[in-house]
Amino acid sequence: MYLTFIKVVGTLRQELCIFLLLKTNVLSNIKLEGQLAESESGLFKKIVGCLKMSSFIVKPIIRTSTNLQDFFNTIHTSDEDVLLTNRYIIEPHFPLDSIPVDTIFLEDYLKGEPTDVAADKLLNKLGEKNYKRVIAIGGGSVIDNAKLSVYGEGLTIAELVKKGKELPKKRELIIIPTTTGTGSEVTNVAVFNFVSQKTKIGLAYDQMYADQVYLIGQLATTMPYKVFATSSIDALVHSIESYISPKATSFSKSFSLSAMTAFLRGYRKMIFEQTIGKTPQGKDLQAFLEASTQAGIAFGNAGCGPVHALAYPIGAEFHIAHGQSNYLVFSGTFKKYQELGADLTELETILANELSVQPNQVWKRLESIIDLILPNQRLRQIGMDEKMCHEFAKSVIANQQRLMVNSPIKLSEDDVASIYITLL
Repeated sequence: MYLTFIKVVGTLRQELCIFLLLKTNVLSNIKLEGQLAESESGLFKKIVGCLKMSSFIVKPIIRTSTNLQDFFNTIHTSDEDVLLTNRYIIEPHFPLDSIPVDTIFLEDYLKGEPTDVAADKLLNKLGEKNYKRVIAIGGGSVIDNAKLSVYGEGLTIAELVKKGKELPKKRELIIIPTTTGTGSEVTNVAVFNFVSQKTKIGLAYDQMYADQVYLIGQLATTMPYKVFATSSIDALVHSIESYISPKATSFSKSFSLSAMTAFLRGYRKMIFEQTIGKTPQGKDLQAFLEASTQAGIAFGNAGCGPVHALAYPIGAEFHIAHGQSNYLVFSGTFKKYQELGADLTELETILANELSVQPNQVWKRLESIIDLILPNQRLRQIGMDEKMCHEFAKSVIANQQRLMVNSPIKLSEDDVASIYITLL
């Protein structure tokens, strides 16, 4: 599935747009504004007759571009623009001194995953000038920090947690993702490690949606293999968790399924061609990049669930990549679902067909594939003990209800603790 241009205005037109996308598999240019034409209205009524209507949102315009030069030629930067990126991402691909734009390098403020402390420093820096547009080129850390900047100057992340929903958006946001996993480019979610609380907390406000997203495979070619592995596993988990979320719709499931299938086929191709340890290139890399965005659309609508919730305290405490912390708790969480009687039949049937196994062999087969991409560890190997299992469980229940409500079956604090303990 290729997304080259999307502009949708109004909930009804969003539903129609996505319907057309799913029926044709290729969306080259759909722009629906104002009243539906009579023919469109008739088609829409037919859709309503077949499907139970529910909300589905694709906010940013999504474009593809072959290289960064074409992108900058298109958007025409000025001294009212600021670029947030990493040196290692931008310097091999584009001479920044050739365009008028202020540049802030994330590594000057942050090492590792986003924290509230670093976010405040960046917000202060971004508030020194009255920028009209923010361009974010990078992975999840760059993207999440850029989302906070849309409110303008003079705010802290603590203030945004309290009143970000009501504050106006003052800056346009353009995002170019450079990893195969965040999906954050098409969501309104930004996640930060709140250092004093020893956990990660997500902010989710409509103002933080990007206005435009560009998918440029060229920028991901220099991505280290471990970044590819952890980020793509994160996106695979996005696709699976969003598929079984109580908030999932037929539309969101279609994006979940497309992403899930692309990742699993990509992994199996790497295994068959014996290229594990090398970041995919060319069309293979572009496929992973687009699958990540599809997964982002899916979880942006249906949400992620307990796997992400349980992963957050681990990532905050041990400073490991988000995709890796997701994988640490993935199998244990799904075993708990089965133990409690969650209905996973639909997902297991899909995975069984894709992986050519029986439904009762799905989870073992899936884990064996992912283990080849990124070998898993026991929680004791990263430093966890049983006391931490109970502390983390308490933190999850207290701080991660945004995610826990998307579980296919209700999990208690004891359930969460037992998941951690079985994975020690």
